[in-house]
Amino acid sequence: MRDPIAEFMNFNRPFAQRNPELLRVKVARMAESPFAFFRGTFHLYARDVLERQLVPELLFNGEGTELDLVGDIHSENYGTYKAADGLVHYDVNDFDETTRGRFDFDVCRLATSLLLASQARGDPLGETVQIALATLATYTDIVIPALKKSRDLDFDINETNPGAFSPVSALIATAAAAKRPAFIQRLTELKDGHRRLTRSTHYFNLSDAERDQAVRLLGDYRKRLPHSEDTKNYYDVEDVCGRISGIGSMGRYRYVVLVSGKGSFEARNVLIEFKEARPSAYDLYRNRETGPDSLVARAERVITVQRLSQAALSARLGFAVDGNQSFQAREIGPPDARVDTRSLKSPDLLQSVGQAQAALLARIHGRAAGRAVGPTNPLAEFTDRDAFCQRVLAFSLSYADVVRRDFDRFIGMRAELDNVSNWAKPG
Repeated sequence: MRDPIAEFMNFNRPFAQRNPELLRVKVARMAESPFAFFRGTFHLYARDVLERQLVPELLFNGEGTELDLVGDIHSENYGTYKAADGLVHYDVNDFDETTRGRFDFDVCRLATSLLLASQARGDPLGETVQIALATLATYTDIVIPALKKSRDLDFDINETNPGAFSPVSALIATAAAAKRPAFIQRLTELKDGHRRLTRSTHYFNLSDAERDQAVRLLGDYRKRLPHSEDTKNYYDVEDVCGRISGIGSMGRYRYVVLVSGKGSFEARNVLIEFKEARPSAYDLYRNRETGPDSLVARAERVITVQRLSQAALSARLGFAVDGNQSFQAREIGPPDARVDTRSLKSPDLLQSVGQAQAALLARIHGRAAGRAVGPTNPLAEFTDRDAFCQRVLAFSLSYADVVRRDFDRFIGMRAELDNVSNWAKPG
């Protein structure tokens, strides 16, 4: 029998044994809303898809149609960042759970996330359904020519071409105006010519062993960079700490190294994040890519898919290996931001965000189909676009209801879940 609470505990037990307090924070964040719960339970979605919970017959079905997927795609895993071309872009920026499978795995998850985000805002059901339908229509409008004629494979949303998506355009404009000194000064303090990250709910002290690992990761990461910085002491370490961000990846080792950059006194430092790479939950449940060698290679795999998927890349996107662990690496910079869907003033604005996100996902799938080996083009499945959108909408509405019921059980078990040390015990 499906038990979402037992599934949550079983999946998160290894992380809870590492750091019970971090898992208590994860539980608290997931308890904020069904949408937050959904973001923290990709593993439940993956298992439900495999066990065909509420899945219409024509979804997630068919052989020989596997593409590179984002995996844990939802409306919060898009954001702005500054790329190597000097522009601020808006794109999918979290590929932690990248895997291979049918394209509708991603599409259904994105549609479900937008339904839940809309419901979290208190939007009426009619508006919520319209947001999902508009998102799906935009996806099909972009993905069909991408699959048929390799069009729109360079579709991009950036500060010179923000498109007609007003909340995203506003986010990009704000991100482009952000300055590094102000960003660094807000996060750090200067003492005796050196900067230190201010400890907070987002940044915390590490053990000596963790700090040493972060420094080793920085060294390995530097060796793999295709370029060198102008300043000799650019990567001198100023500070190292742990970082709390998001929901789904909480429990993984996540370090931030503050390096000198172009000068601590001028607050021109750079923050490099190292996030532990783990197998996708979808692969774990299919017994794929779970061996020791796969774990070491996982970060490179994640970064490779990200590089092939995004329209433009951060100059400091990379990875590092330490023993039998690998870590994705990226810069945390002043332009990094996400659309706050709850603060949007109308459902129409959330619909605009959903359409932007759908267009970007369609480009990612178009590229993935173009590099796949074998008869993997899913174009035939769009012969009747309305039928495809109807199937995805039906699944997403049903699955959003499952999430809400799971969330209610989660809230009902909150006291037991907060007692992390108890359920973290083996067996």
